[in-house]
Amino acid sequence: MSSEASQAAYLLPLQPEDGYHRLLDEMPVMLWTADADGVWEHVNRAWVDYTGLVGGTRGFGFEEALHPEDEAPTLAAWTGAVASGRNYEIEYRLRNRDGEHRWFMVRGVRVDDGAGRRLAWVGTCTDIEEQKRAEAAARAAHEAAVRALGLALEARDRETKGHTDRVTTWATRLGAALGLDDTALEALRLGAYLHDIGKLSISDATLLKPGPLDDAEWETMRGHVLEGERFAATLGFLPAPSLGLIRAHHERWDGSGYPHGLSGGAIPLLARIFAVVDVYDALTSERPYKRAWTAHEAAVELRAQAGRQFDPEIVSAFLRRLEADGRTEFSGE
Repeated sequence: MSSEASQAAYLLPLQPEDGYHRLLDEMPVMLWTADADGVWEHVNRAWVDYTGLVGGTRGFGFEEALHPEDEAPTLAAWTGAVASGRNYEIEYRLRNRDGEHRWFMVRGVRVDDGAGRRLAWVGTCTDIEEQKRAEAAARAAHEAAVRALGLALEARDRETKGHTDRVTTWATRLGAALGLDDTALEALRLGAYLHDIGKLSISDATLLKPGPLDDAEWETMRGHVLEGERFAATLGFLPAPSLGLIRAHHERWDGSGYPHGLSGGAIPLLARIFAVVDVYDALTSERPYKRAWTAHEAAVELRAQAGRQFDPEIVSAFLRRLEADGRTEFSGE
């Protein structure tokens, strides 16, 4: 259908004899109908009252009201549904008359044209703004709680102050550079905050021992990853990828790590990402037993360990990130 034809269809006034459309128009929720090609043909009064849109619109008919960040995923979901003929639902933000955006759950149902009408889809837009705000508040509370646990462990472990926040920030930035979506980035942050939480199970005599650890003490120390996974799981809200990071961030690309000796792509992605930034922060931080390495020195060591300890592609991405930030001229290539 051409743009002009779609706008003309969208602009058709409601006819008094069209009882179906008049029924939709009286419903208190936002409703729409579309043809077999997915082009909206009718919206009810609730939609018009909220968006103020009744005239010609681009594309399928709803894009003008969408939040810019939601347009691409919404169009992908809608065109996929039209192509497959399957019902769909998606959450997106719609602009109201005052220019403010609220979250809506939109459901589209494919219907058979059994009454001589051209419509092929019927859909609803349900306001879920308060639900989304509650979910955001819950996520913020969860993240604050796990950060507090991470900082408490940092104090006990006598880590360099700020280690927890630094590695979480670095991991998030690296994850974004690698194209992780918001859900994966949230899981990455939560896991990063709690990566060493299992050390709470280790006695001070072992955790804070000034000299080398014996074999039994090393075995205890290595056990912190499984203890950490077990402890974090009891919180009840950490997603599986976060738990995977906690469990696997000491695995090595070449299979020589622990606890399970995983190698290559068998190591969870978030753990592979976090391992790089965790070691980078350790190298560039001053400790009682060593000076802080320069960014360049740390970059050289990360490159040397690419393909051994670390995923080479993640090392390259991280070094590019460092170079973009002006921290080192080491290209990582």
